[in-house]
Amino acid sequence: MNKSSIAIVVPMYNEASNIERFFDRLVPAMTSPNVALRIICVDDGSSDDGVARVTRRLRTLPEGACVVQLSRNFGKEAALLAGLDAALKTDCDAVVMIDADLQHPPEAITALMEAWKEGSEVVIASRTSRAGDSISRRFMTRRFYRLINWLSDIPMVDGDGDFRLLSRAAVEALCSLREQHRFTKGLYSWIGFPVARIPIEFESREAGASKFRLGHLIALAVNAITSFSVKPLRLAIIAGLIIGALSLATGTWITFQTFVHGRQVPGYASIFCGMMFLGGAQLIGIGVLGEYVGRTYIESKSRPPYMVRRVISQEKQ
Repeated sequence: MNKSSIAIVVPMYNEASNIERFFDRLVPAMTSPNVALRIICVDDGSSDDGVARVTRRLRTLPEGACVVQLSRNFGKEAALLAGLDAALKTDCDAVVMIDADLQHPPEAITALMEAWKEGSEVVIASRTSRAGDSISRRFMTRRFYRLINWLSDIPMVDGDGDFRLLSRAAVEALCSLREQHRFTKGLYSWIGFPVARIPIEFESREAGASKFRLGHLIALAVNAITSFSVKPLRLAIIAGLIIGALSLATGTWITFQTFVHGRQVPGYASIFCGMMFLGGAQLIGIGVLGEYVGRTYIESKSRPPYMVRRVISQEKQ
């Protein structure tokens, strides 16, 4: 049987309390004579001693393991891209992306590989349950996917996260997209390629706290919508037409009441409410337009999505 070369990309941000246990589970799960394993950890500007802990473990990891240390915190999307770029510099046949917090069980990677060997170029570890999440987070997540699928032209499935396997061809396609405002979940769908889903029961964090807050979810939703849809701009046009039609109807009604029936229509309250309503609608429209213009401005600078401070390899230990 041909030996498969698999690169494991592990984005890390303040995961020092989990990293030792992560390696203790990952390496035995991937020990096979038919698999050449290469572990690529990407430190996304952590403020803990996670890099030092990984560095100490490098010599005990499979050949080719390394740490890509970014110059600052660029966000998980950029860290994933940095890991994929590093993986493409190797001779890997496929790449698996997995978080270091152990919510993604390393033992499930073998199931992803089996589906890949059967012909699927993208194999997703689909989350079967969100029982470990809070009620508010489950509610917000469901609404997030409904909103995204309503506004976006790219379908996204609740439960499909970053824990997945990509063939080398899929990784090359994904890395060719160098936009700064990256919504990787949408990019996975955008590049296409045959997809298989493996139901996986995710686990609770071994230690530490999640860095994902409500503000991150809102920012992610805005990023997803503006990256894959112009429907908010169209909705602003529709809202303007509706408001214009309502204003015309109201003006016609006031004119009719005044000149036909001779009734005096109270002016202050109606004018005040109309001004507030139109002012709010205009500000929303300007905000939506500004969001798109701002992203265009940032993309026009052509800055790289991330900067690498250094790469720590086994040979340097």
